[in-house]
Amino acid sequence: MKNIIKYGLLSTAQIGLNAHLPASIESENSEIISISSRGIEKSKIVAEKYDIKKFFGSYQEQINDPEVDAIINSLPNSMHCDWTIKCAEAGKHILCEKPLATTTDECRKMIDAANANNVILVEAFTHRWNHHLKTAKKIIKNGDLGSVVTTDSSLCFTTNPENNIRFNPSLSGGALWDAGCYAVYATRFVLSEEPIYAKGESFDINNYGVDTTFKGIMEFESGVLSSITTSMNQPFRCHMNIDLTNGRIEIPNMFDDSGPIIIKKGVSDDNIKEKILKVESKYRFVEQFNEFSNCIINGVNPTYPPEDGLRNTAAIQALYKSSRDKKKVKVKSE
Repeated sequence: MKNIIKYGLLSTAQIGLNAHLPASIESENSEIISISSRGIEKSKIVAEKYDIKKFFGSYQEQINDPEVDAIINSLPNSMHCDWTIKCAEAGKHILCEKPLATTTDECRKMIDAANANNVILVEAFTHRWNHHLKTAKKIIKNGDLGSVVTTDSSLCFTTNPENNIRFNPSLSGGALWDAGCYAVYATRFVLSEEPIYAKGESFDINNYGVDTTFKGIMEFESGVLSSITTSMNQPFRCHMNIDLTNGRIEIPNMFDDSGPIIIKKGVSDDNIKEKILKVESKYRFVEQFNEFSNCIINGVNPTYPPEDGLRNTAAIQALYKSSRDKKKVKVKSE
């Protein structure tokens, strides 16, 4: 039986080189052995720079390599579906960068392909491995602070649009697909339920053809109203606040593996008690590798199956549709 799963990086995207690659070195059961690009020269240069032993001048050639057990699909959003299906048909397990796909129909095709070829498919949302969201989820479930009334989450940053796929509509760019998906996921995760309605507004700062800023509200059957904000042209923030009937949970930075969680209990200034929790967490990309590889090695189901990714895509689709149609729309994941 294998005890190390060998991965190939599909594309030279920075998320693979800056996050997945160093995490694989720390992982107990994972190793990145190859990288591919649309041309051999680029993949060779990157492989030599990052000490990756194999490189390919086409994605298909890498997928066909019998030494590769699993693929990390970090291609642009619009290419996730086709290449995930090709990976599955080649018998490769797939850790697919978020979003899983940009339509629920695409997600279903990917899931069907994975099932038909007996491979594991998971959407790579790493912030769910951090203690922040898991702790918030537990507090909400236990009812320690009463019932959730509203939540507010965001992922905003500033980036250069030049030669940036985030600003390319043909590659399914846009702030909500690229970054807001984290806020949508965090909301669904801590509430342990799915939104039933969505309302969204978007803005394109310079006629790029994509949303450079997006603001949305999701409604849940429990009565919770959740706002999400994402932007590609404002200072960085990656927070979540959860307001309950008897207190508040504040997560200043969902990406800070060992950052604080602020818990406030009480309903008025004179009786609020504040507690700051700090829990050391492993690097979330390492945690993701360890579990995904363990699933392959031991034939167990992942904690977060691809259907979870489909439901996140359904919520994002509804937010985009609302923005286009200028009205509240129903979220449809089935």
